[in-house]
Amino acid sequence: MNWTRGVALVAGAVLVAGCGAEELAAGEEGELGEAVQVQREQSSVERELTALAYCDDVATWPTAYTDLENQVLTLVNQKRAAGATCGGVYNPPVAALTLDTKLRCAARKHSKDMGDKNFFSHTGSNGSTPWQRITSAGYSYTGAGENIAAGHATALAVVNGWMASTGHCTNIMNGTFKHLGVGYYPRSGSTYTHYWTQDFGKP
Repeated sequence: MNWTRGVALVAGAVLVAGCGAEELAAGEEGELGEAVQVQREQSSVERELTALAYCDDVATWPTAYTDLENQVLTLVNQKRAAGATCGGVYNPPVAALTLDTKLRCAARKHSKDMGDKNFFSHTGSNGSTPWQRITSAGYSYTGAGENIAAGHATALAVVNGWMASTGHCTNIMNGTFKHLGVGYYPRSGSTYTHYWTQDFGKP
């Protein structure tokens, strides 16, 4: 299962107008204008601090997990360099993806959530979408995609599994994507034991 979206999520200032405030108050002279509130937009520093807090629980990751994540990035770039056929459609070679730590945060958060809560879905246990997680991690995008997998014990196995699936393969071979974050999380006692997320982004 894969999700892709080519639209940007935009957060901006919100103006809220109060209704019925233009009438004269009984027994008083004067006129009351329209009530207006403005919600201040977060500064870039505040957004960065919010993202750091969101990513805090996955900022430090066991070396063994990180090694597997890096192996996935290497294998994905090998596939992109060679070109691939996804569901009968040939995709020519495309440029390599570079690691983005914000996308990696979003991917790690979701893999950890799936493992700890023992579920398998693009929708997080709190109802979050991939796009909300990517934004919460501080990544601003015009295009994004997510692949998830479970039960694969090695980087090679999971990449081969994604490449054998049309939608997942198409995400991997999408030449508009520039960045990738991979999250690997093992959880003994869960249904699948091994949980993987790839988050792709185009700034």
